[in-house]
Order: sequence, then structure tokens, then C-alpha cells
Amino acid sequence: MKKIFTSKILLICALVFSTFSIQAQILPWLFNFLSTPIRIAGSNNAVNSKYRFPGVKPGTDAIITIVSATGGASVRILDDNSTAMPEAFSPNIRIKKNSTGVVEFKIEYVLTGTLLPLVQDSLYATAIDIDGSPDLHEIDAIDLHGGTANFFVANPEISVVQNGTMFTGTNVAGIEYAGIDTAAKQVMFTVKHSGVSSFIYRCGAINNSNTDIERQKSMYFKDFLYPAGGTLPVKYLSFDAVVNDKSVLLKWLTAQEMNNSHFEVQRSFDMNNYSTVGLVLDGFSTSGTGKSYQYKDNSTELQGRSIVYYRLKQIDTDGKVTYSKVLAVRLQAKADVVMQVSPNPFVENVNVRFNATENSTAVIRISNLAGQTMLSKQAIISKGYNNIQVDGLNRLASGMYMAQLILNGTVIDNQKLIKN
Repeated sequence: MKKIFTSKILLICALVFSTFSIQAQILPWLFNFLSTPIRIAGSNNAVNSKYRFPGVKPGTDAIITIVSATGGASVRILDDNSTAMPEAFSPNIRIKKNSTGVVEFKIEYVLTGTLLPLVQDSLYATAIDIDGSPDLHEIDAIDLHGGTANFFVANPEISVVQNGTMFTGTNVAGIEYAGIDTAAKQVMFTVKHSGVSSFIYRCGAINNSNTDIERQKSMYFKDFLYPAGGTLPVKYLSFDAVVNDKSVLLKWLTAQEMNNSHFEVQRSFDMNNYSTVGLVLDGFSTSGTGKSYQYKDNSTELQGRSIVYYRLKQIDTDGKVTYSKVLAVRLQAKADVVMQVSPNPFVENVNVRFNATENSTAVIRISNLAGQTMLSKQAIISKGYNNIQVDGLNRLASGMYMAQLILNGTVIDNQKLIKN
């Protein structure tokens, strides 16, 4: 039975490969989403709804769950084939005005007609058309529980950042492309992995306009041929900020560096116009091949501002440039989102209480005064009153710490804490 099934797969792959003979160095479709999705749980296009895509490859169905929708984002059409190639998974989503909206999908591969997971020997996930406009920057993220990202960097219009097993691509150029163009390598990236039966796909946008916007997204389960040199010169583990009095301490960790010359720290107050405010030539070596970097921005230009945006401009030894994700930092707490942390001083745990204006994802980060993250906790929150308990703090040494409230990637509020 195993030999017969393998033979069928090889025959189908051979037939499809002949269709793509013009790109002989890439793989053909590994999965296709040609079939009409069947809702098997939940309400139409709502969070927690679940859909089956039959026959994404012989003997295999795909189960797609809408896990969450934050920042006012929503799914308009689960799989819209009117503008994208039907083989791709192409959700059409709506992003609220003046917000950062993201929809998270879980994609699982199962034995046809069942919910039995099927581990895939090879899995290629390619996020396409991560474009934007001066007032909008699309975001796509892929978590294959580990993998290798491959993307175009000679003239990039997206920044691709690895944080743990999650690869996040954010549009930085603000240029719109018509339709879904798989030739536009500057706004796409591929994550490759093997030995997994499911993964997470997030898509959305930073919408700074005064109108709600619908965006067509597209996920292709196929490798693409990228130009030579299409690997990221710097892989980031983290890029964070700590607000302390009238200054902002930026800190970032790299996992790997290839031909890295230096970083420029760039700042913006409108997320459109960036200026270089600092130059960082080198960092401190960490375990492995990565480094730790810091930059303190104590400019008087920060005074009176409520929010500031930072990004890293990485310059290669041959002059090529790549950009990090954009980091939004709130300098003054929103009047309607102020956190209260107790007990303070603390011993083993703290409770973080605040009112939220919408359903969202919150991160509570505990860091030392040097900006090093000691512990963080992520939670799904609802509109209104929230209370998040952070445990495991008994391992910290006595001294002063900083608690941060982060909503949808933006630092909302900070509070100093004392550990007894």
C-alpha cells in the first residue's frame, strides 16, 4: 500500500513539474486549495470557525481554523480566488481605520475525511504581495516551528524578522502593486521546513488612514526561485524598547550575521518619514554567532510626544541595505489604557490590571533597568477590564525592575517595580 501511494505521488509531481519547466530549479505546487471550503465548526468567517479543504493533495485534506482577529481586523472572504491564483490560500480581510489589525489562521494537514494529522516531509509556505501605501503597511507572518527563510534583499520593500520560530514580513516601502504578482520578489518571502503537520499564518496591516480598508492576502504552498544572494544578512531574535523617564532604550539581539557592517537607528513620528538618529558599529558577542546591541535615544524631540516609531537600517559590507520590523513605542500612556501593578514591592508574582478599548493580544514584559527581558507573558484580552497574573518572579534577584504593557506590538505603559 505504501509503495502504491508513493508511486501516485511521484507521478502527479512529475506531471505538475512539466507545467513549471520554465522554472526548473523550483518545486511545483506541494498543495493546492482549488476545492471549495466546507465549514465544519463555528459561524461563517468568525473567530474559532473551522473549515475543511478537501484534496489539497492526494490523500490529504487541509483544516483551517480562524484562531484570532485582533486590532479590529475581520475575515471578509476565507478564500477569494477572484484576484489570486486559485491554487493559493487567499483570505480577504478587512482592517479598521487607524489600527493595526491581524488575523491568525492555523493550517493543519490531515488524512482525507478525518482529523488524523499527517506529517509532511516537505513544507514550503510563501507569503505573496506584502505591499502597501504611504498610509498602509501590510504584515504577513509564518510559523513553521522552525525553518529557513529565503527572500529577495537586493532592493527590499519588506523587512523579514525571525523571532523564535516565527518569521514576520512587514512592508516598509509603502508601494502598492496591482493584483497578486508572484514576480514581485521584493514583497514576498518563503519559509521552508519538514516534519510538521501544521503551522500558523498571520496576515494583516498597519492602517494609518481614516478609512477601513480591505486587503487581499495570498499564501502559496510552493517554493520560488529567488535572485542570487536572497538570504537575510542578519537574523534577529528580538527588537524591543524600554521607556525610562524621558528616554527610550532600544535593544536587539541577532541570531546570525553575514557580512554585517553596522546599523543605523531610524526614528519616525508618523511612520512615513524616518531619519537616522544613531549609528551602532558593533555589539557584544553572545553564545553562538549572534550579538547583543543597545542604543539610547534621549533626544529632546521626544518631549511632548505620545508615540514614536523605530526601525533598524542594517548596512552590509558591500553597501546593501535591509530594514528591521517597525517598533512602535508609546511614550505616554493612553488616558484610557493605564495599567496598575500590584503588589509593589513583590516577591513571587504580580497582577497587572488595565482597561482595554478592544479585544486584542497583550504582552506583559518584566525587564531589568539595563533593558534585558527577564520574563514575559502573552495573553488574549477582551474589551474592558483585564487582570493578568505574572508568575515565576521568585527567581529574580532583589532590586529594581520595569513592567511593560504591550498591546498589538505597541508599548502602552511602563511601571517601575521593586523585588524584595
